[in-house]
Amino acid sequence: MNGHPQFAEALALYALDALDNPQELAELEAHLGTCGECRRELEALRADTALLALSAVGPKPPERARPRLMNAIAAEPRMERRVQKPLIIGRLRPRWLSFAPMAVMLLLAVFSLLLWRDLRNTRRDLRHTREHETQMQQQLDQERQRSAHAQEVLDMWNDPNAMRIKLVSTPQAHPLPLIQTIYKPEKGHILMVASNLASLPPNKVYELWLLPADGSAPMPAGTFKPDPRGNGMMLHPMQTAGISAKGFAVTIEPEGGSQTPTPPIVMAPAG
Repeated sequence: MNGHPQFAEALALYALDALDNPQELAELEAHLGTCGECRRELEALRADTALLALSAVGPKPPERARPRLMNAIAAEPRMERRVQKPLIIGRLRPRWLSFAPMAVMLLLAVFSLLLWRDLRNTRRDLRHTREHETQMQQQLDQERQRSAHAQEVLDMWNDPNAMRIKLVSTPQAHPLPLIQTIYKPEKGHILMVASNLASLPPNKVYELWLLPADGSAPMPAGTFKPDPRGNGMMLHPMQTAGISAKGFAVTIEPEGGSQTPTPPIVMAPAG
């Protein structure tokens, strides 16, 4: 304000929305329309005023804010009054009342920001809680499935009415590869337990085949790979229940299995 000190006080009050003299207000706004330096000074004063208002509830403003604003109001030269107006008691009001509306608006803005932040954090915590609950439910479902699978294996193994057929290797080998099949036609479920199976070539699997009692074509009944010791187990549900079987057989097929057996048959019913 070195160039226009006569507007210093009016500019500071204008920044606070507290300039209530119509003549001074009109002169200052006309001057601001032609003076870029005073417009920049006005923006700086408004920024400092906002920082001071926020300091009551928010982060501490820069140390330069309060001295800058106070200096603009108190230390700069005063603009000369051109018209001496009579004192009208009804128009008197304390200066601090001019600051009240702006301070209330700023406090409401800060309160709204804090409320929005708390709501965002609450939503984030709720989302994390739901994700955790979903993961826990998935783990619980997996445990239930494993438990149900183990229970069905046990039930089939102990069911005296289930169809049981042993498969042995062709030709014979030592130690003797062995597959025990347990079949429940009414459910269409096949339990297969294997031991001493030979290791497979790369990209190959063993495939079990159900041999229908009516002499129709063999039906795929699941693929499997033994562990390094040649052991394996599979519980396979057929797509259709109620199929009568006369036996089972095993072939070696490409990964993913086949719809028809690929000779030779490597495991067939014993005897």
